[in-house]
Amino acid sequence: MNKRFVLAALAGMLTIAVVGGLLYGVVFASFFRANIVDLGVMRKPPALAWIALSHVPFGILLTLVVSWRGVLSMRGGAVAGGFLGFLMAASYDLSQFGTMQHWTLQLALAEPFIAMVMVAIAGAVVGLVLGKSNPGAAVSE
Repeated sequence: MNKRFVLAALAGMLTIAVVGGLLYGVVFASFFRANIVDLGVMRKPPALAWIALSHVPFGILLTLVVSWRGVLSMRGGAVAGGFLGFLMAASYDLSQFGTMQHWTLQLALAEPFIAMVMVAIAGAVVGLVLGKSNPGAAVSE
């Protein structure tokens, strides 16, 4: 890992934290409250340190995916991030819905689109940071 990769991963982590906090904690908060079957399973207050720690491997994974895709631009990062966010959330949400009774089918089907937006925005930031490291490395989209 070079310095630019680490900076891109950190930028992705921070973006996921900020955008995720806005989307999950503000914009769609009432939707989540209405579609979680048992709110008693939620920590009150949330353990923010653990949530922050969860952004570390995800920021690294996002940066790897954007790097491997090779389109080092905001658009390229957003596309890679959007696909990654949607596919990971859909896989997790559907398996959780199939094995546990803690949220509704509506939430399991809608949340991957929320994750897609969040990770697309973070991917755009990662692509921007990675693209600045080598302007000639960006390939056409």
